[in-house]
Amino acid sequence: MAARLRLSIERGWEDLGWVDVAMFRIQEIDFALSRLEGNPRTDVLVWVSREQADVDAALDVLLEALGIGRDVLTLRGDEETGFVDLQATAEE
Repeated sequence: MAARLRLSIERGWEDLGWVDVAMFRIQEIDFALSRLEGNPRTDVLVWVSREQADVDAALDVLLEALGIGRDVLTLRGDEETGFVDLQATAEE
């Protein structure tokens, strides 16, 4: 079954500067991708709806839809657990 994809893109302002954001839904899972302009790191942040109980499964849906593997991930975490730099961990 082909994944249904709805995509909306907006450009907004946050306290840290301009941010580009794309919000979309795949298989009833809400995602947002964001990137802060001028940030020395060029990472695109992936946000999963708080309603999503299994974030790993949601991430697998997104990566499969994009046709990429987990090796592209650079950071992992949330406000409660903090963030881990996956690239530094992979190099160790």
